[in-house]
Amino acid sequence: MGTDSRRGLLKKGLLGGAVLALGGGGGLFLLPGRLEPLPSGGLKVLDQREYSVFAALARRLVPSTPGVPSVDELEVAKVCDTIVSQTDPTAQAEVKQLLQLFERALPNLLFGGRVSAFTSLSPEAQDEVLGEWRRSSILLRRTGFLALRAVVMGATFAQPRTWPLTGYPGPPSGFHQADAPHWVGGGTPRPDGNGVWREPT
Repeated sequence: MGTDSRRGLLKKGLLGGAVLALGGGGGLFLLPGRLEPLPSGGLKVLDQREYSVFAALARRLVPSTPGVPSVDELEVAKVCDTIVSQTDPTAQAEVKQLLQLFERALPNLLFGGRVSAFTSLSPEAQDEVLGEWRRSSILLRRTGFLALRAVVMGATFAQPRTWPLTGYPGPPSGFHQADAPHWVGGGTPRPDGNGVWREPT
């Protein structure tokens, strides 16, 4: 996908650009939301407010399940920050805009009649906001919801401690990726991968 296509992806749909402008423009109706304490080691690309929105999203999208660590114990919001940091600068900027749009009180007022930041809403009200984004007639909101949900789900279910929740048994015993940046095969010699050339003996 080209740069221009990526840049315009989240601005498609009726009023899409205007909706993003609401999320990023000024402090109008930006009432204080709930800020999460910064994680150990800090953040890579998100600021504290954006990190807090990811934390709130994770709690609603991945409800607590007995026998499985919570999203807070898994530090899902911190993993989201790592995932976003591995995308290109254009995608990073769009994710940050979406998080601001979720949080700011002005869009919440216009679309749902709530003069509150997303992170300060009750869990029930947050679920209502998520449903409004998912069912919205505005393409930006629907695709934005799917994009943020994909990051949260990836940050959650890539972690082995969540695999029992999905029934995934894990990779087969003895499975290794020869081209992995860091060899995890213990004392077993690392096999040659793509791009490895050895001088014939």
